[in-house]
Amino acid sequence: MTKSFRFLSCLIFPFLVLSLSAQSPEHHLMSLDDVSAIREVSDPALSPDGEWTAYVVTSNDIAQDKNVSHLWMTDWVGIRSVQLTFGKDSESHPRFSPDGKYLAFLSSRGSEDELDQVWLLNRAGGEAERVSELKGGVSDFVWSPDGKRLALIASDPDPDKTAKEDKDKPKTPKPIVIDRYQFKEDKVGYLGKQREHLYFFDVASHKAEVLTPGVYYESQPVWSPDGTAIAFVSKHGTDFDRNNNYDIYVIEAKAGAKPRQLTTFEGADCDPYWESPPAWSPDGKQIAYVQGGPEKLIEYAVRDLAVIPAAGGTAKILTAGLDRNVSKPHWSVDGATIYFLVEDERQDQLSRVSAKGGAIERVLGGRREVSDFDVSNSNIKGKERITALISSSQSPAEVFAVEGGEARALSQQNHDLLAKMKLATVDEISFKSKDGTTVNGFLVKPADYKPGTKYPTILRIHGGPVYQFSNEFMADWQYFAAHGYVVVAANPRGSAGRGEAYAAAIFADWGNIDTQD
Repeated sequence: MTKSFRFLSCLIFPFLVLSLSAQSPEHHLMSLDDVSAIREVSDPALSPDGEWTAYVVTSNDIAQDKNVSHLWMTDWVGIRSVQLTFGKDSESHPRFSPDGKYLAFLSSRGSEDELDQVWLLNRAGGEAERVSELKGGVSDFVWSPDGKRLALIASDPDPDKTAKEDKDKPKTPKPIVIDRYQFKEDKVGYLGKQREHLYFFDVASHKAEVLTPGVYYESQPVWSPDGTAIAFVSKHGTDFDRNNNYDIYVIEAKAGAKPRQLTTFEGADCDPYWESPPAWSPDGKQIAYVQGGPEKLIEYAVRDLAVIPAAGGTAKILTAGLDRNVSKPHWSVDGATIYFLVEDERQDQLSRVSAKGGAIERVLGGRREVSDFDVSNSNIKGKERITALISSSQSPAEVFAVEGGEARALSQQNHDLLAKMKLATVDEISFKSKDGTTVNGFLVKPADYKPGTKYPTILRIHGGPVYQFSNEFMADWQYFAAHGYVVVAANPRGSAGRGEAYAAAIFADWGNIDTQD
């Protein structure tokens, strides 16, 4: 669940009975119906020729009491937008085939076990076809450079589930047996003996073959440019539950191959929680990735951008002096530059740096939030194309084309909804804490705000372990302001965007200086 939708769990009964101020039908203040009507745009993926961007649009299905996600596609000019999938089932993770003829995605449509499988949609027309049949479901996939194969991440099947269960017959739940150090995980629940493995999948024959059997969890596969090897992320060792020491491994793309450990840093490299897979350079000689800080600092440690020879060797940190978290590395087509996101003060910035190191350059200006992006893998008029997911305090995230330091809207999923609303003003603020430390945040004022007047005020506190409020659209702020509340959203110590010392200031000391802030 993305940041813009996390507030839903906080809307409790008292707010349901608040009445809106009288507004014209053309420009009304935000209501609960408006909150549920907001569409969440995510996961932009460029076609190989850079002419189309596929993405996911999630909306609320009130009748089914659930969120439903479908795939859309918009051309580079931003004139043509096409909804690709429909119905009551959700789709996610759209990825173009290397020749651009197919769009693969994940969906559990038509499945009784509600597990995702890989589907293939021919862009020339016709219905999508399910191509994978792995009993444990598929959580991730990537195309091989020749378009004939996929690298899949799939789980072992649940041994406690039968193929067909009598849903009307009550069953006594089996006891939960805990025999490992990490026995539970957020969004998953109790952990059993199933593991997630890397599979080699032939698209034509639909045959899947496991490449990494065993007791470990694999994630974030990426093919080498020549299609001979796959890099992935895993934690190995006899007691991997007791640490966060993820490493990058490389394995030949053939049955029986043994993985080779590439990184040896005593901390996390490409922790799956960061959603930042490693990235091969176009010539296949280097791999760019995100390296964490000292494991003793847990999530308070700042993450750096690094490159390492694909054949093995010493990693080089490219952002050593930045003191800001980085994520999502992408190489330029010529291999000279690496694009990435920087989590700076109250925003995530699209940036780039030479693959050899040097000054970090901001690609896109303005006070806004860039939460995701993709880079074309071919030159168009001498340069790559970039598509990005961008939000601001006045607009939910949409897909944009990034050209010449400017952003041009490609999707307009929330345009009509926003055109009917009168939104509250959101200002950046800074102030001194009790000990003189500068703390920043946001001040949200109702549409009819009058200076000098007292207003009921909500102090909006974010969670963690490390996070920051940023220049993105927050529907709960707008909803509260629509009912006459001022909202103060602060980033106290422990927050991201201000460097490692600011985040680690609350290490083993929750509720002290962060409360003062």
